[in-house]
Amino acid sequence: MNTRICTRMGLIAGGFVGVLVSLVNTQSNCCGNPVFHATFAQLAMDGLVVALIAAFLTAAFICLVSHLPVKPVFLLALYIGVVTGVLLGWLAYHIHNPGLALAVCAYLGAALGSLVCRILCGDAGALRTVGAR
Repeated sequence: MNTRICTRMGLIAGGFVGVLVSLVNTQSNCCGNPVFHATFAQLAMDGLVVALIAAFLTAAFICLVSHLPVKPVFLLALYIGVVTGVLLGWLAYHIHNPGLALAVCAYLGAALGSLVCRILCGDAGALRTVGAR
């Protein structure tokens, strides 16, 4: 599997996490409403849900366009979505500008997607599953 696919999947998932989780914070502190103080677990869960939805939609589009096998692409989408969502959910919440959160989380998501791909796929470019020889 090409690392560009993983990088782009991480970029899209990170961008969605950045803009949507940041918008939640922006909307909660306007109009005199009290600021919602979330815990790390709540922010990680919010980021995880957004990242998984974005990564699975991206994986479906990748499989539709490039005719790659479905199982490895969706497995990579799962791994990239989990890592991106958990690590970037709290970061996006604390960046109060949604545009800045989009840019920062998109670049970090691309880096995380590339890292996940290099760990799971290695230099051969094939997804290694647990227990496979």
